[in-house]
Amino acid sequence: MTNFPIIVCDDDQDLANQLAQNINVSIQNLADDNPSYGKLDEKVTFVANDFAQTVGYIVANDIKNGIYFLDIELSRESKAKNGVDLAEFVKKQDENAQIIFVTAYDKYAPLTYRRHIGAIDYISKSLSQMETIHRLEETLRNAFDNLSSVGRYGKHDFTYKMGRRGFKVSENEVVFIENSITQHKVHMVTEHGETEFRGALNQIETKAPFLIRVSQSYLINPERVSSINPRTQTITFDNDMSIIYSRRYKKIVQEKIIDKFEDISID
Repeated sequence: MTNFPIIVCDDDQDLANQLAQNINVSIQNLADDNPSYGKLDEKVTFVANDFAQTVGYIVANDIKNGIYFLDIELSRESKAKNGVDLAEFVKKQDENAQIIFVTAYDKYAPLTYRRHIGAIDYISKSLSQMETIHRLEETLRNAFDNLSSVGRYGKHDFTYKMGRRGFKVSENEVVFIENSITQHKVHMVTEHGETEFRGALNQIETKAPFLIRVSQSYLINPERVSSINPRTQTITFDNDMSIIYSRRYKKIVQEKIIDKFEDISID
């Protein structure tokens, strides 16, 4: 996994240093707990305390594909540059920037929406240290996956939302999506794990043509199929998970998967 710069900016030096320490702990936890992140050796690259310090570092080092933890309230002076201003600058310099706002006040979140910042997460300063580390692990995993997808596959991403937070994963990393047992939600299996989000297969099928419907309950990525058993109507993926496709979709499986993907084993 490629190294990505990680930058922290908070006008409170003690809070900035504590956040940097928590980020490093969270990265180590990811590497220890998940084989997919076993090669992570990222650490916080730079800790700044104001707009000018951060901008100077980004420009001087031509930072690209960075992860930025920005305090929205960078100064108590109303005319001073704040974290939203900094995020706008970052986006112009680093188009793939993964921006996470750290804030003590949720009231600032609508400002970031109006200015189209596209932050991937918001973390409250009111959380305990353990809660903060847990949230950091979540958002760092998302940021690493997003940046890895850009590097490996370009910008062909599947996007989805969980609450007000936006996420994306490379199309190539999606294995399949199925109806969830929870009403109005779907369950997605990817190369790095599983998640649930609000959605409907019909809507997803329309916006994600790389997925093929093989039953009323499943949309699959044919690129991730390792074998198909037409007799038992079983599709097995390269992560060893299997699903059953519907007899109604037998022709689609034959024409859109078996006939087009020669490396798929037929049992």
